[in-house]
Amino acid sequence: MLFNFSGELIRRLCGSTNGTAADLSFAITDMLQESQWRIFLISLYTIVIVFGFLENLLVFLVIVSNKQLRTVTNIFISTLAVSDIVICVCSLPFQLHYGITNHWHFGNVLCRIINPLFAVPIFVSTFTILAIAVERFVLIVFPFKQKMTSRTATTVVIIIVITSVCLSLPVIMYTNFDELNIVVPDMNVDIHKTYCTEVWPSVIANRSYTMFVFIVQFIIPYIVICVLYFKIYHSLKMRPLKRKDRRRNYRTTMILLAITVFFTISWLPFQIFSVILYFYRLKIVQSLGPAYQFTDLILKIVAMSSACINPFFYGWLNDNFRKELGKLVGRNMKKLRLRNTGYTYTVTNHNEHEIRSITRVNGSN
Repeated sequence: MLFNFSGELIRRLCGSTNGTAADLSFAITDMLQESQWRIFLISLYTIVIVFGFLENLLVFLVIVSNKQLRTVTNIFISTLAVSDIVICVCSLPFQLHYGITNHWHFGNVLCRIINPLFAVPIFVSTFTILAIAVERFVLIVFPFKQKMTSRTATTVVIIIVITSVCLSLPVIMYTNFDELNIVVPDMNVDIHKTYCTEVWPSVIANRSYTMFVFIVQFIIPYIVICVLYFKIYHSLKMRPLKRKDRRRNYRTTMILLAITVFFTISWLPFQIFSVILYFYRLKIVQSLGPAYQFTDLILKIVAMSSACINPFFYGWLNDNFRKELGKLVGRNMKKLRLRNTGYTYTVTNHNEHEIRSITRVNGSN
């Protein structure tokens, strides 16, 4: 959601009986007008956006390009990667620009697209992490039950995406492009801005949806996830397995649990801030003062730091993924070197003997 000084909020500040020029100045001049804070936030967002995009793109490409890695768990992992890519590319740059300038420069159409593009991927990520926990639970606690197939996992992902879009429909419906023109001569105020905000039909509807989202998107999934992983841990501890199998299952489960824990820790502050903001928006703006926008942007980027850490968990801590990543990078580097030297290089297998052919390109010899 785009939590900025909306036109409605500024009008309330202007019309408040306790409103003063100092109160209104929070909406006009804040600490983000100071260059050092802008540089700090731009640098921080750039790091998360660039690394989050590249890391998750690499994870997605490695999984898609290798059939051996297209397991049920990795289908869910690639879904998480795509979700993070969408936020990094299609949401965070706009969030940063809007937060720093407090002015929506991208028109009505993008306003109605960008706002939901922050809501939908969060739903997708949460439900996908829940699906991973369910899949691991069935696999380990009930090993003799039929395992989830890749086709079933793909169907689950489609259902997750459709459900996430449906749950985000109120955000899509009530996102509004607002033009604000306020002139208050007595307070030396002259405001002409455009905003992208959520305009709900009533305060009750707004707060009800906020609590619904917090419960459905955060509370219920993570209670279920905690219960499932506890049962998984108990099952691994009690079941007589070979030491190698137990170590492999335990390692995989711990990696997936680490993803869940870090996702929860990184998103929890922003989730709590969002809920409190919807109930006490005016009071929070007045109490935080010039630091309001800065706080909002910092909590968002802390939440999105999971986009940079997740690939580390399910990439660098996974032996199979590291091997396939090395092969993918090695093949591309070899092709690049051969292309630079003017040769093409092909390798085929025939009767267990490797046949290599080297062909000179653009020239003889």
